[in-house]
Amino acid sequence: MKKRVIKVSLNERSIDRAIKELNDYKKWLLDKTKEFVKALADEGVEIAKVKFAQAVYDGTNDVSCSVEERGDGKVAVVAVGGATLFIEFGTGVKYPDNHPEAGEHGMVRGGYGYHLGRLENGWRYTGNPGSNGEVITEGKHAGEVHTYGNPANMCMYLTVRELQDKFEEIARRVYV
Repeated sequence: MKKRVIKVSLNERSIDRAIKELNDYKKWLLDKTKEFVKALADEGVEIAKVKFAQAVYDGTNDVSCSVEERGDGKVAVVAVGGATLFIEFGTGVKYPDNHPEAGEHGMVRGGYGYHLGRLENGWRYTGNPGSNGEVITEGKHAGEVHTYGNPANMCMYLTVRELQDKFEEIARRVYV
């Protein structure tokens, strides 16, 4: 971070110069902080996009990620789409309920969506088989997709962890 030394003599001219230097430094610090928040958000949205794109998911992965302004100096990396919660927290009793923040967000395996994740033999749907879904080829359900659900991909959770690891490096790059 940029360091400044301000020497002040006890006279009007020196004090005015010190005030100007402090105001210049304040402006620099505010500008750099906005740049830092933007750099964190830009890095975060790219990490989240990759994680959601690579997620194991039976169905259509319709998740899109973006950065939203949330007030002065505040931004959020946001993931939206019908599959977002299923990809983040997982579905189905076949997979472990291992998302560390699922409980604090009210996510109980099989307790959201249509509650099909509680079915031990899986369930059927019409649509994209995604990563592991198996298209039924015979019988009255031919053409439907059988699934046991999905593991918790933890895309946003892992994005936060990765940003924490990059925090200092981004700060050093911005505050020069």
